[in-house]
Order: sequence, then structure tokens, then C-alpha cells
Amino acid sequence: MPLIRKKRIWWEPVTGATGYVVYVAMDSKAIDPDKFLWGDTAGMIFKPIPGKTTEAVVPDEWPEFPRRSGAYHIAITSRDEAGNESDPLFVSGTFSLVAPASPSKGGIDDFPSPLLQPDAFDDVPVSQGRTFIGRGLEEVQQNREVGNAYLGSELPARSEPGW
Repeated sequence: MPLIRKKRIWWEPVTGATGYVVYVAMDSKAIDPDKFLWGDTAGMIFKPIPGKTTEAVVPDEWPEFPRRSGAYHIAITSRDEAGNESDPLFVSGTFSLVAPASPSKGGIDDFPSPLLQPDAFDDVPVSQGRTFIGRGLEEVQQNREVGNAYLGSELPARSEPGW
């Protein structure tokens, strides 16, 4: 199951409200304040929120919320116990509730070790650092070599001192 980032639609509580209704549409004309018809507005879906709850988390608490990515226009109204609804609060936001496709190809490969490649670090200058990796491990302190360690059972053949 893909990971979908949730969105929280929230509003402040209203004194005397016994619930709320959240309306949503992609078309801003459906949520036009001059033409808003509550549950009878074409192109809009809604969800009643009972009690004192002042938020809706999508998609978890509202699986019917549209899944198409884009800008959504939302209207929130308060309801009293008689069923009367307030004028709406209008908010808008961008939603993306669909995960991208999964990668179709992949695998696991061995990653070559630079220590196994001859002369992999021969051109790397020794700086004032503490450790330099070459064919062996050299301990450098105060720009002086103080010791070597080699991988394997034999020292590499080299004509320079310390090798």
C-alpha cells in the first residue's frame, strides 16, 4: 500500500453548533458564495461532521474525497440541533492524494571496493588529515607517516620507502 500524505481541513468551533458540514468541489463556480446552495449544489460532494469535531482528515476520515490532484474549493458550515446551517466559510487548497507509480526495474549489485583496484588512489595528495587510504592504510600525523597497515597477508611490492 502506498504512502499518501494526509491533509487536515480544520475550522474554529462555533458556539451553539451541534455539528458541521464540509463541502468540496474542484470547480470554483460550484462554491461561489452568491450561488451556494448547500447540499443541492451541482458538482460538489459533502460530509456531515457530527458533534464538536472541528476537523476532517483526508483521505482517512473521508474516503469519498476526490483523488484527482489539483486545487479544491471547500465550504464549511455549522449546524444547530434543528438542522439549520450557517453561511459557509470558504477555503481552498491543493491536494494530491495519489502516489506515483512504483519503479518498474531494479536490483542489487556488488559495489567494487576502491582498495581492490590497482593504483586507485595513487594520484590523491596526502593532506593534513589523519588517515589516507591507498594500497594500504597509512597513519599520518602532523604531515609525517607514522605507520602502515595492509589488507591481505602479504605486503605489496613497491620501491618507495614504507611499502
